[in-house]
Amino acid sequence: MNAQNPMVTFSLADIAVNLAALGVPFPPVPKALSEHLMPLSDYAFGSCLTEIPLYYLEAHLEPLLNQWPSDYVMYGLSGHGFNSRAVHYYLVTDRCALFIQRSLPVLSSSAFQPGQFTHLMQRTTELSCHPALDSCEDQLVVVDSDILYGRIGRYQNGQLNWQHDVDSAIEHALAIL
Repeated sequence: MNAQNPMVTFSLADIAVNLAALGVPFPPVPKALSEHLMPLSDYAFGSCLTEIPLYYLEAHLEPLLNQWPSDYVMYGLSGHGFNSRAVHYYLVTDRCALFIQRSLPVLSSSAFQPGQFTHLMQRTTELSCHPALDSCEDQLVVVDSDILYGRIGRYQNGQLNWQHDVDSAIEHALAIL
């Protein structure tokens, strides 16, 4: 991430070109967060800096254990090791926290299907704007990952409670709202 080197000179256009070269689409970004976007690395951007690489999804969930964070979005490629990287889309709003992670293996990059990822982003956007979220007393938390396990939870009374362990967590969350 860029927190260690704030002098990175990549622009969001550079990041979009880098991601497009890998077949990774630029995701939807909520208008309220779009003015705060900054490069986090050659292949990632966010509306806030972080010390935690995007690849460590579990570490990005930890703040939810203490309090609901301020709105933010993070998107891009991150990884470790020789053949372990993934596309990440993390969106936190006042009503929901959505954490999407899809593997993008270096040695078999054809396994990543940009069209499927684009569809997942569309469904994620639908979920983040779903009218049922406004009537909930608590916030929705969804983790949809093909590296870890998918799960759905609720943030109630200052505490995160996981309710479901599921595959296709975004689709499942849309179905139960």
